[in-house]
Amino acid sequence: MKSGEIREAFLDFFVEKGHERLPSASLIPDDPTLLLTIAGMVPFKPIFLGKVRSPFRRVCTVQKCVRVSDLDRVGYTSRHHTFFEMLGNFSFGDYFKKEACQWAWEFLTRHLGLPPEKLWVSVHHRDNEAFSIWQEVVGVPATKIIRLGDEDNFWSSGPVGPCGYCSEIYYDTGVQRGCGKPDCKPGCDCDRYLEVWNLVFMEFDRQGDGTLIELPRKNIDTGMGLERIASVMQNAETNFETDLFQPIIVALEKMSGEKYGPPETRPFFRIIADHVRAITFLVADGVYPANEGRGYVLRRLIRRAYRQGKKLALSRPFLYELSFAVIERMSVAYPELRHKERLISQVVFQEEKRFEETMSLGMEYLGKILQEKRTSGMKQLSGAEVFKLYDTYGFPPDLTREILAEEGFSYSEEEFAEEMQRQKERARQAHEMKAEELKGKKKLEEFFQGFETAFLGYECQETEGRILALSNGEDFLEEAQSGDRVMVVLDRTPFYPEKGGQEWDTGWIFGPSGKVEIQKVLSPLPSLIVHEGIVREGTIKSGEKARAVINARRRKLLETHHSVTHLLHQALREVLGEQVKQAGSHVAEEGLRFDFTHFAPLSPQELEEVESRVNAQIFAGLPVHISYSTLEEIQRRKIVALFEEKYESVVRVVRMGNYSAELCGGTHLRNTSEAGLFKIISESSIGSGLRRIEAVAGVKALEFLNRREKILAEIQKSVGVSVDNLPLTIENLEEENRKLKKALLQAEKEKLLREVVTRAQHGGEKPLVAYLLRDAMLDLDQLKEVVDEARRQGLEKVMVLGILRDGRIQGVTAGLGNFEKLNLSNIVKAVIKNFGGGGGGKPHLAQFGGLPEKDWEAFLSRVEELLGQHEKGRGA
Repeated sequence: MKSGEIREAFLDFFVEKGHERLPSASLIPDDPTLLLTIAGMVPFKPIFLGKVRSPFRRVCTVQKCVRVSDLDRVGYTSRHHTFFEMLGNFSFGDYFKKEACQWAWEFLTRHLGLPPEKLWVSVHHRDNEAFSIWQEVVGVPATKIIRLGDEDNFWSSGPVGPCGYCSEIYYDTGVQRGCGKPDCKPGCDCDRYLEVWNLVFMEFDRQGDGTLIELPRKNIDTGMGLERIASVMQNAETNFETDLFQPIIVALEKMSGEKYGPPETRPFFRIIADHVRAITFLVADGVYPANEGRGYVLRRLIRRAYRQGKKLALSRPFLYELSFAVIERMSVAYPELRHKERLISQVVFQEEKRFEETMSLGMEYLGKILQEKRTSGMKQLSGAEVFKLYDTYGFPPDLTREILAEEGFSYSEEEFAEEMQRQKERARQAHEMKAEELKGKKKLEEFFQGFETAFLGYECQETEGRILALSNGEDFLEEAQSGDRVMVVLDRTPFYPEKGGQEWDTGWIFGPSGKVEIQKVLSPLPSLIVHEGIVREGTIKSGEKARAVINARRRKLLETHHSVTHLLHQALREVLGEQVKQAGSHVAEEGLRFDFTHFAPLSPQELEEVESRVNAQIFAGLPVHISYSTLEEIQRRKIVALFEEKYESVVRVVRMGNYSAELCGGTHLRNTSEAGLFKIISESSIGSGLRRIEAVAGVKALEFLNRREKILAEIQKSVGVSVDNLPLTIENLEEENRKLKKALLQAEKEKLLREVVTRAQHGGEKPLVAYLLRDAMLDLDQLKEVVDEARRQGLEKVMVLGILRDGRIQGVTAGLGNFEKLNLSNIVKAVIKNFGGGGGGKPHLAQFGGLPEKDWEAFLSRVEELLGQHEKGRGA
């Protein structure tokens, strides 16, 4: 069976079993604990936790996934991959272990035709229920059911969240691939038993403190890797010999002129074929190369694959071409690849070119280090120097080692390991901080569990309700006094909490005998809203009636900036292309910040066009319609989904005329004309492939323009010309300034030359003439020009010229006339190292730097002393 046939057979089988067939979710998950979608269950995590209700009880998918936890093993083992497809069937509180086991066995043995005698099963050593089902219901002999521990048969999605026992089905590939031990069976480290299907029985929810509680509804999550089952069905030695990889490998053979067969080149082919699949799908889903997050994962994959290409004599960008082989093979199952093939090749090509440049810069940096080591007679680089090559320029240690060996150098591998460990420690600390943050959120969820708040803020800005809970964050309170900081849960509220990039409402909660100033509003659960604030007057009591009133001015500004964010998103897609995706946003009272995917800065013309389009929609007075729709309707109308809400039974759609339609839970204007005016303040890079626009609208846009007009008026008054004449006047002033600066530099050089010549004339037979400039405009190149002019005037001395900046001196030392024969470079290097500085250069012209101000005279004395010794030696 071909891989495409396996994929369809799986989905058809479970559709017959009453499952809803859903498309693969994006590789970018809506989950703060994950960089990428690493498993088939990731899109369903909110459902497993009971936070979102699914319209379906049974679902089947083929989910695209990316994992890089075993990156170094990819290409060197038969089964490790970065990109893979996970065939999965899921039950949300419907069927459980019995049906999951029966159907898995039925599909493998009857529909794929695998011999039952070749299949083995493992269960968790405490899961007697699963053992009984396999033996008594499915009919697997007890001798072929293996009990294993947590490491093999307990599954979790992270430090907190859904988890449970699992049961795995193994395929016996034959004794020829085994270790030969008589007790070899599933769980052994050899390659004989191949795990093809993992059935996870989602029974528990792991809390922030590590305890397990039973989920309100038990679920099923299964995963079967398409690559693995394809290798079984195609009788392939490894996954790389299946039809999922071979077309890519064949294309790579044609590009490189090398053959896949020889063992010495096989890993290079495998790494490239694996990585280019992940690269292609990541870019298609809106991931762009960057120095952090998922963008860094993509960058590492491109650079690792590119380096393997070097080993196949591919000395040019090639991955962007190879991505077409992936698209050709996978676009039937994933048509979005074909739609985005131009974007994919463009992004990959740019990154390959960028890495070429980075390699060039890295080689330049390495060359400087090697030159310094040769000068000082050292043959070993420090671990810190090699780590900088690795961390900044992307040089792997093996590449650096190879280059150093060719040059007769080595490096301290122990120091490099220490630097790597320090980096890992920094990453671990950052991960722990993130985990603590998530545990804190989990704690808030658990603390207020059971309370629900009806949000009425779409319709009104003031509500009457009742205080359901009052807390100080540690304990529930019966009442709170003036000055107390409190958390308040109401049964109904107009306060919009912080979510979806929009800041929270502020305002007041009034009780019969007190009032609370609300400063922040959170929503730890979809149906729960927690108001944080300070009791400003009287007493507030739990259970009493209360009136909640939001700050109407702040709400209006938030609505204005949120609504124009939608217009901005659409305008960017129109001007830059449909590949533009929102990568984050922040809607505040003072303005908005919109992050989006794009691989180049916007030109002034593009920014002007975007701004113009947004304002055109504001001036058009488009009505803002709010509606609720189903998943199918959203997909049919191609409404922009900014968040992974695709499995909600009902979603909220915000439409602005016929111009924009997005899924959004935020608050908005009733008509775009209420925004008044939109103005872009700045556009900048926040990482490779990520751009940021900051903008203002409404009253804040007017305030911004008023500030600019005031500044313009002040400049106009200062220069004394009309606004229309300002550009030409400023241009003339700049030209005049350049001329004056040039004249000042020339005057300073002439003054320095006169001073040096005067000192030389009054210095008698002393060979050394020196001068130290303080707060000078001159730089080292201009000092060299002074030296050249002194040489033309026939001066015969050793000149030492220094510039003092920030307490340190840098300068030049030159031999003029008969002193040109001296090797001043050696003298300067010998002297300057005693003062913590550095230097070197040509024998007759050397540079130095890093000399402390207090050591200037001592430095000159030592140079003069060595010159004297040289003169005595020459006289003898």
